[in-house]
Amino acid sequence: MKEFIGLVTVALAFVGIVPYIADIFRNKTKPHIFTWTVWALVTLLAFFGQWSKGGGAGSWTTGVTGLLTIFIALISIKYGSRDITRSDVIIFVMALVAIVPWLFTKDPTLSIIILTIVNTLAFIPTIRKTIKDPESETFSSYVIHTFRHSLSILALTNYNLATFLYPAVVALSNLTVVVIILRSRYSKV
Repeated sequence: MKEFIGLVTVALAFVGIVPYIADIFRNKTKPHIFTWTVWALVTLLAFFGQWSKGGGAGSWTTGVTGLLTIFIALISIKYGSRDITRSDVIIFVMALVAIVPWLFTKDPTLSIIILTIVNTLAFIPTIRKTIKDPESETFSSYVIHTFRHSLSILALTNYNLATFLYPAVVALSNLTVVVIILRSRYSKV
């Protein structure tokens, strides 16, 4: 059953990202280049950490998401938002430094905690941009990603801080963007 749920979450990764990519090429969605670059790095490192701590099928969606975020980061070079601040650079450096505890301790748990914090901080440029321009993000993608990351927790083979923390916090971060967009839509009514 966990493998089935893992496959569903992988499928949802593609279902959630296709409208986002389509909106990028239509110039409707403007991904923040730094957010997606940091997410690519963080997500791939989180996948390797989850996998090494026995995440199993629950970590599959994190690995696939890592690959998809690389693609979004690359197309953000041409189609994205580039308002890079000093805090964005600090977040990027933190993502690079997050691997150090894992290298020294041979345990990814502390690195996963740091990566989860960095991932959350990387949401700040997107949240800032979404507050200013809620239509610059693809609502359906964030709804699907909220559900997908929540569902991936059920597919985890082992439950520990290294496997559980990242998808739980990413689900909440995506939900934050959903709430910002909904709030904007309903405040206009």
